[in-house]
Amino acid sequence: MSKDFGNKLQLLRKKCEFTQKNIADALHIDRSTYAYYERGTTEPDFKTLVKIGKIFNVDPAIFLPTPYGAEFDVADLDVAKMEKQSKAFKEEILNKNSKTYSLSAKEKKLLVAFRALEDEEKDKLMDYVYGNFGD
Repeated sequence: MSKDFGNKLQLLRKKCEFTQKNIADALHIDRSTYAYYERGTTEPDFKTLVKIGKIFNVDPAIFLPTPYGAEFDVADLDVAKMEKQSKAFKEEILNKNSKTYSLSAKEKKLLVAFRALEDEEKDKLMDYVYGNFGD
């Protein structure tokens, strides 16, 4: 990877309105380590790269350098898909009138951490939440 990787990472993070700390906390790394990723100084291992893809809801292959990885441009993001997921998130979680960007810092941190979980861990967490706070 390279500086190109860092630029893509920073672009996605800013588009999602997350802080470096939000992402670093979800990855269980120091903010400075994450900042090195964005600068292209260091690279994450494969497992971390997969988690980063989950956090931003993108295929981790976009981070690979071309010709091995997918060409990447902000225009390549499936904006319609992102908007649909955002709308579903808003309707399901935020009572139909709120917007994702109005999340508090703590809510953003929680969302990032949730996205970084494996599917099985997400299921366990949801079972716990609904078991203790559900109807």
